[in-house]
Amino acid sequence: MIARRRISTEDVIKATGGILLNGDMGIYFEGITTDSREVEPGYLFFALRGKHFDGHNFLKDAISKGAKGAVVDHIPEYLRWEDLPKEVSVILVRDTLYALGELAKSVRNLDCYKVCAITGSCGKTTTKEMTYQILSRFYRCGKNEANFNNLIGVPMSILSQERDKEWVILEIATNTKGEIARLTEITNPDLGVVTCVHPAHLEGLTSLEGVLEEKTSLFAKMKENGTIVYFYDQPILRERVKNFTQTKLSFGFEKGADLWIENFEEAEDGTRITFVWSGKKRTTLAKLWGRHQVLNLSASLTIAIGTGLYFEEVCEMLSEIEYFFSRIKVIKAKDKIVLDDTYNANPGSMMVALEYLEKFPCGNFKRVAILGDMKELGGFAKSFHESIGELASKVVDFAIFVGEHAKDYKVGFKKEDCLIFDTTEDLLKFLKEGGINLSQCVVLIKGSRAMGMERIVPVLVEGGN
Repeated sequence: MIARRRISTEDVIKATGGILLNGDMGIYFEGITTDSREVEPGYLFFALRGKHFDGHNFLKDAISKGAKGAVVDHIPEYLRWEDLPKEVSVILVRDTLYALGELAKSVRNLDCYKVCAITGSCGKTTTKEMTYQILSRFYRCGKNEANFNNLIGVPMSILSQERDKEWVILEIATNTKGEIARLTEITNPDLGVVTCVHPAHLEGLTSLEGVLEEKTSLFAKMKENGTIVYFYDQPILRERVKNFTQTKLSFGFEKGADLWIENFEEAEDGTRITFVWSGKKRTTLAKLWGRHQVLNLSASLTIAIGTGLYFEEVCEMLSEIEYFFSRIKVIKAKDKIVLDDTYNANPGSMMVALEYLEKFPCGNFKRVAILGDMKELGGFAKSFHESIGELASKVVDFAIFVGEHAKDYKVGFKKEDCLIFDTTEDLLKFLKEGGINLSQCVVLIKGSRAMGMERIVPVLVEGGN
């Protein structure tokens, strides 16, 4: 990812507290990148470290491609001082990842736009995309693209924003304690959103209480005069929100929510939804399907109200939106329908996906689920896989379970109408050899990203099995 922002060596040093080892304060950079392969002439290169890489190993490559500067935490042994051109600024910091965040924080505070930060165990990307589409009708808006929602992606997204924006919508994510708090420091949100709290990333966050603490650290760290938006229907979240002093707005299916979903009915051309806000009722047709999408839309509508827009004016334009972002891709093949939800998985998103499959208009087709492992659940992995297997048994006619926890899924499933495979590769081989006929079926495919479940989709769509 690159950020095309003009910034000086002096600005970078002031923001990061770095020390200039080479070059001079007057050198300007035309952009910023953390990937040496994306370096363009005049760019600043941040040498980040990761589990499987160290950007310092590519410092010489970045300079050879025309980088005008580099932020480092040491000078690698292979690089001699005489190799450093005088017109290249080299800035030494204690931690390059932290320094990237500090630079983004400085830039964000200099720019005049407001920030909406969205987190949650599931629904945050869809809510971000819906919110962006809605707010763009009223404001000049920016957002983070794709899944740039971590300690690298969020700072780079801020550095990429044009200065004329009025609102920037940022999805922020975590798998380790403290990340949301740090991202909140960097983004300094005016409006913070928690879509929901479910068990996810338990290896890093330990328990549901740990997830709740991590997600709501957004509210704890953001502006005291800001606005917080949250899912009303979860008692643990509703109770925790009472601890915060910001203006509070809630959404949900329960009548006590500030924005209440009184009713929704699905039709061929979308879903007709009745919202209630402060005693006012509006019914609108939105081009989306599924209870989870209705809930995501209600979160976005509440956010829009939180920015100062009127309930009525936002409801009036919802039917004009051509397409609402959805993680579940509906792919119609010759003899089957594939529901591709392979982006990632945790117990909360699994429940949403199975509910979507249950309500999907299948006609005479059978419902089938191909479910892979849910990762990062720590000591809770066995019980959560069993519970999802039990839920699947109430929804599907047949199931295929894949991975280390396939047997746990089967324990919860309690029916013979299933197959289990140790790896995705084993399942792919089975499908390619015609081991099962899934014609006349609606097939949901879902699992954690590490399972590579997306490889199953083309085999079913193109292979006809």
